[in-house]
Amino acid sequence: MKKTSWLLKALVVLLAVSGLGSLTQVQAADTGNSMAVPLSLDPIQNRYQINKNTYYYDLQMKPNTETKLGLKLANSGDKPLTVQVQAIAARTSDQGQAIYTSLSTNYDSSLKYPLPTLIDLPEKYQKITIPAHQTATYSLPLKMPAKQFKGVILGALLVRPNLKTAAKSGITNKYAYSIAVQLTNGIDETPDLRLNTVKVQHDQVQTNVLANLQNYKAALVRKGTIAARITKQGQNRTLKSLAVNRSSMAPNSNFDLKIPWGAGAIAPGDYTLHLTYTSQDPLYTKAKTWQFTKNFHVSALEAAQLTLQALHIPWWVYLILVLILIALIVLIVILIKRRKGGKARDKDA
Repeated sequence: MKKTSWLLKALVVLLAVSGLGSLTQVQAADTGNSMAVPLSLDPIQNRYQINKNTYYYDLQMKPNTETKLGLKLANSGDKPLTVQVQAIAARTSDQGQAIYTSLSTNYDSSLKYPLPTLIDLPEKYQKITIPAHQTATYSLPLKMPAKQFKGVILGALLVRPNLKTAAKSGITNKYAYSIAVQLTNGIDETPDLRLNTVKVQHDQVQTNVLANLQNYKAALVRKGTIAARITKQGQNRTLKSLAVNRSSMAPNSNFDLKIPWGAGAIAPGDYTLHLTYTSQDPLYTKAKTWQFTKNFHVSALEAAQLTLQALHIPWWVYLILVLILIALIVLIVILIKRRKGGKARDKDA
């Protein structure tokens, strides 16, 4: 087990440099307790492996070719450990990082071949029990798309232990590990970006301008930086800005870059987003830069709604206000009817 632990540490360093998150540890809370999970992952070398020294699946295969991904799971604990194995597609997080742990199936419109559609996971892998101090080997059937494609298909094998530990704060920790899977037919593709939409939205903390950035090519964007700023339309004075010093984008993915507006209200009007994405990837002879400019409008109604959301008024306050308004309307109607009734009696008299 010492050899496996050393390899896992080496892998983390490799992935930090390459941008391939082959192994990621995910916790809901209390990161310091990560070693509480007695699980180790070890990919078995595949015949189609491009680089024998990489600690993830990096396969070059012809269309319609089949193979099996071998995976060793080791339980170093004193009790049996139950895990679930899943295949997932690589995505780009809202922090602008390629990630290999998302279970979402809401894929980008440009993604033709999500990895989960190519790996036929047996139903029994939904619940695998590894005996204490034992290592088990599993095979996952994989079949390449029938048609030839450019670039790469990128995703991961996600292993989720059925192990929960209660943190002192009362939050339950959940752990998961993943090993990246990269597939290619051997035809290179160059990443390309576009800015889709710009909108204003309020989360639980503040108002944000969301810029949806898309990498619509089957290639990984690495060593990226982002510079974004917002101005009034037709003006140059920067109202809000954001700098991301480290970014990467998964192939055929998109994400909402969140530019904080702050707790203050946003005024109705016309605005312009200026966004620059720069990649220092050695793939390019010099830095590759994408520049985008997009106008967006904030209506008076939208600004009012955002302001109310920023006030964090509980729903029951709105309910009480509505009930008071209804009561006032009813009272006014009753008073008007009484007044009309009194005038009618005066006429009769």
